[in-house]
Amino acid sequence: MKHFKTILALATIVSAVSPFVSAEDNKDYFTVASQAVTLTETTQGKDASPQEPAGFSSRTADKGAEGGLANAGLAAWGVITSGAPSAGYASAYASAIPGFSFNWGNITGWKGPKEMVYRYTVTNLMGVDVIDVKYKISFFYGGTEDYGAKGARLDNYVAQATGQTVQKDDKIHGRYITNFTVQPVSVNVKWGWHYDLTVRMADPMNIGTKLAPVAALQASLNWTQSTPFSTNGGTLTYNVDGLGNFKDLNQDEKDLTSRITPVQVSETPSISWN
Repeated sequence: MKHFKTILALATIVSAVSPFVSAEDNKDYFTVASQAVTLTETTQGKDASPQEPAGFSSRTADKGAEGGLANAGLAAWGVITSGAPSAGYASAYASAIPGFSFNWGNITGWKGPKEMVYRYTVTNLMGVDVIDVKYKISFFYGGTEDYGAKGARLDNYVAQATGQTVQKDDKIHGRYITNFTVQPVSVNVKWGWHYDLTVRMADPMNIGTKLAPVAALQASLNWTQSTPFSTNGGTLTYNVDGLGNFKDLNQDEKDLTSRITPVQVSETPSISWN
């Protein structure tokens, strides 16, 4: 009898995910019972030597970037497509660095990488984890330029990045970001379910001063999950800066909305436009 129950249970699971069984007969399989997000943080404040971004040395002045900062990487890329890692994600990155040509070798003081690993799971009414994905946000931070005795180079920086003339004893202590990535760690999406995740980067920002710039990047992760019955989606927003700070704006939004007073229902009769 025990073996019969085991076989029956296995047959039930197989029939639920089989494409030969009508989806109408398996709505529990396509209905979300619960969702969960977990975060694992790995902070490495040790000195690092990140790889020079492609095209970095040839970048010229970008007057549109705030504080003279530019992204010497991509503005958008795919992370997960149709329930599988997207092509080319391994070489996709963004950065927030001075927006003009200079020597990468002069940038020192890099720290990292700082890594945040998110796990997102969706469990259906049958108790099956139909979506179980992990993605990693990683970046190097704290890079600053070492001019040594190259005072003329410092003058050139100020002229291009700030429009100001360097004064005696003025020093620039920039804090930049490089090799910001969002990559899949593991992807497990069951039959009949679909999950997509893409990245869009905002232009780099300077949250410091003109002579002491602190780079900041904002990443928007657009996600979509769907079944034969429904499609849902949204945007996850994260901020990082050249001091190594990471901010999950989604949690901030949840904290804010949780304190909003419930909307009172008006007793005024509703109006029909039909």
